[in-house]
Amino acid sequence: MAQLFSVIDIETTGGMNRTEKITEIAVYVTDGQKIVDEFATLINPERRVPPFITALTGITNEMLEDAPKFYEIASKIVEITQDTVFVGHNVNFDYGFVKQEFAQLGYNYKRNTLCTVQLSRKLFPGFKSYSLGKLCSELNINIENRHRAAGDAKATTVLFNMLHAYDFENNEGININGFSINGLNPELKIAKIQNLPEKCGVYYFYNQEKDLIYIGKSKNIYTRVLSHLRNDKTNKGLNMRGEIADVDFELTGCELIALLKESHEIKQNKPRYNKAQRRTMNNWGIFSHEDENGYIRFGIRNVNDSEDACISVYSSKNAAVESLQFYCAKYNLCQKLCGLYQSAGACFYYGLGECRGACCGVESAQDYNLRTEQYISEISLNLKDVFILLENCDDERIGVVAIRQNKYNGFGFTDKDAQLRADDLHDIIEKYPENKDVRQIIRTYLNTKKDYRILNL
Repeated sequence: MAQLFSVIDIETTGGMNRTEKITEIAVYVTDGQKIVDEFATLINPERRVPPFITALTGITNEMLEDAPKFYEIASKIVEITQDTVFVGHNVNFDYGFVKQEFAQLGYNYKRNTLCTVQLSRKLFPGFKSYSLGKLCSELNINIENRHRAAGDAKATTVLFNMLHAYDFENNEGININGFSINGLNPELKIAKIQNLPEKCGVYYFYNQEKDLIYIGKSKNIYTRVLSHLRNDKTNKGLNMRGEIADVDFELTGCELIALLKESHEIKQNKPRYNKAQRRTMNNWGIFSHEDENGYIRFGIRNVNDSEDACISVYSSKNAAVESLQFYCAKYNLCQKLCGLYQSAGACFYYGLGECRGACCGVESAQDYNLRTEQYISEISLNLKDVFILLENCDDERIGVVAIRQNKYNGFGFTDKDAQLRADDLHDIIEKYPENKDVRQIIRTYLNTKKDYRILNL
């Protein structure tokens, strides 16, 4: 579980990474206690070094003539810093230059970073200055070859190891790793946590036996996983935090699809620590039809035995009956026309004055159906045949959620520059089952968000 850190220092031709170049780089890889790897080299910046830089660093143009160019050592930088945290004294300066050099080669270099200036201010407060030279002097850290990459990086490594030891002894590593390692599973690789994407998707926790124990979703997977590791009370006293031995994820690009995917996979896999949505798939539905007199009637039957589109689905027949009874009372609907009361003539509740007489023709179909349509609108998606287009994904895709005959059909993705034609969108949809939870997810999302548009079929 030990995390490795690449302590890096560079020398440059100037202070702006977009216009200047690196002339020297040094990397010391440490586990927080000792150096386990190192690399240092001069770099030909393919431009002249200004005299004031030479005066500061001692690096001359002559020294750089035969030095390798950055592209010649770029693969070594990637290799030696792989699965490590990028550490520097004022890290934004060093990291910004290294990223820019890689960007000019067409490569997106990305590492998590730590700044020894900020760590020192937090863990070792009270010094007048936190510049590398003065801080090392106060802490009796020797710097050989000041203002040269290897000398400064070596001193920064000694400083970092001191900060590392102090933080783990006094704070359980919270400032170094972002969370306490106390109680974590020894097989959990911190480097994998540090490299999780800050994007929207679904994440998965596994125990030492490779069993899937939890599924979650987030608009920022990295910060959400960190929140689990920081808080051992996240799961109501259950020791999920200590069981997490591995983490995986799948990016969805947008929140609605993350919600739908999370819900489906929880039902499918039934992870031990997901209790809210572990219910089995819903197989009972409420259906509607118009009778010969124009009244809208309702009935309950198994969705697998019907090709008709249902209004809403439930986990059991009793749950469907209870829902229909509730809305029957809420909208003052006829118990007989709702299939809840059987009689040849008027229903029992008409005699009690609790039914307005739709069951015996006293109330017109037009008046009665105004209330049935309100009921249908409340519990159904009320979308008929549409695609929900989610065009603000955090990648180069558009998320597409399909509704067919007022029923959730599944989701898919298409390129942002693709033509959004209904015939083409049908082919990208991966089918997923309909259930009460996904209906509520979609209904809530459409009522509370504005980052979508509807394409009617």
